[in-house]
Amino acid sequence: MVKEKFKEFYLFIIVGAGGTFLINVLGISLPSFWGQLLIGKESFSLLPTFQDTMWVMFFIGLVLIYQRKKQIRVVNEYNQSLYLPTDFETIIDDEKLTDIIKITKKDADNDQAILAYMILQISLQFRTNNSISITSDFLSKQIDLFLHAVELAYNKLKYIIWLIPTLGFMGTVYGIGLAVNQLGVGSLDDPKLLTDMAGSLGIAFNTTLLALVLSVILQFFAQHFEALEEKLINDFGKEIMDNLINRLVEKK
Repeated sequence: MVKEKFKEFYLFIIVGAGGTFLINVLGISLPSFWGQLLIGKESFSLLPTFQDTMWVMFFIGLVLIYQRKKQIRVVNEYNQSLYLPTDFETIIDDEKLTDIIKITKKDADNDQAILAYMILQISLQFRTNNSISITSDFLSKQIDLFLHAVELAYNKLKYIIWLIPTLGFMGTVYGIGLAVNQLGVGSLDDPKLLTDMAGSLGIAFNTTLLALVLSVILQFFAQHFEALEEKLINDFGKEIMDNLINRLVEKK
């Protein structure tokens, strides 16, 4: 587990730093306006700007989005197995329920086999209480738990989506502070004063603009894939309700 955390940390560093370096190369090769907007400078510098920090966070966010997309694909692929009957005639009696338990138990230990795990737990729950009503309530709670797990899985990404605009606003305050400071120490008759203040205000506006654009992009993909994961869990619940719970027969 610790090893996986270190691997993920190194991946974030490599992708964040590498992506930011490429943006710096692009920003320097573009006209001055775009360079100031994208990276906040016109030449390479070891001193990071607010834009550099936002780009690092943005690329880490893209890695997190890719991981969620991969998770959705794997879960979809792993849950293609037909664990439950789909025809209208089949009734699930005790013998059939035993077969379902045996089939799903083989896959349920895998974290990606969510459907198999849900079916196994529902089957064991019905075998214990012999009540369709209680089993239906258990399914609802199970779905809620998995939906909560999906929500928790997006916490890092949501934090980054919050952090990028915050960094942008910090850059804005910094730029305005520079402009005010230059106004305070400079002379109103100095023609260079207006140029320096314009540059400082440019930092203020550019950081906010870039931050909003980057956060909007990440927010779009985060909501899209979170909705897909939630739909997947709800689809599993519907399949269990239609093809398992509605076919169960209570013992007399």
